[in-house]
Amino acid sequence: MRVWNAMFEFSSGYNSTFAWGFLVPGIVILFVRSHFVTTKIMIWENAVSYAAVSLLYHALTLPALHTFISDDVSDYGRLFVWFLYLAVVPALFGVALGVNVQKDLLRRALRRIGLNPIHAIPTAWDWKFGRMTGEWVLVTLRNGTRFAGYCGPDSFVSSDPDNRDLYIQWVYDIDDDSEWRPRGENGVLIAAGEISTIEFWPAEPKEATDDRE
Repeated sequence: MRVWNAMFEFSSGYNSTFAWGFLVPGIVILFVRSHFVTTKIMIWENAVSYAAVSLLYHALTLPALHTFISDDVSDYGRLFVWFLYLAVVPALFGVALGVNVQKDLLRRALRRIGLNPIHAIPTAWDWKFGRMTGEWVLVTLRNGTRFAGYCGPDSFVSSDPDNRDLYIQWVYDIDDDSEWRPRGENGVLIAAGEISTIEFWPAEPKEATDDRE
């Protein structure tokens, strides 16, 4: 009860402030999570999602908050606790949820007990490139043109579902014997809508650097 009283005292006379204070954890959690998963942030359209996540967050953390809200805590101490409660801890929750999606931890655990939930990552493009740290790629365009190269940390892959362009940092020529010949420092930007297929081969950056030289 003391925590709930503190929440109402914190927002006394400011209904809109209290509403935002209630929603802030959900907004922060989903905003941070969106840096790991392709998600558009639209506050008003996703208000129900923010409210649901916030409600779950408050249900899980309010008992712990009770420990830090007491009559002998100074005003500055209360502000610091509220800052942690409304911003810092939700950000950590968001990181944990994002890592869980990228590593597929919860989904793997559920599949072991016979459940097969829908994957949180919406497309194979996002799933593959979201996990990739450096691989050889062979990109075939719609007109049959092929680009071989190394897609590593200096490459760029679009996360915009409406503009799937791709920048490959090192490009190789393919001779008649299907051997890859380095072009030196050449990279290539492939416009959205031009890609037909992409083939992948695992590679460590050091190996790519050695072959390039």
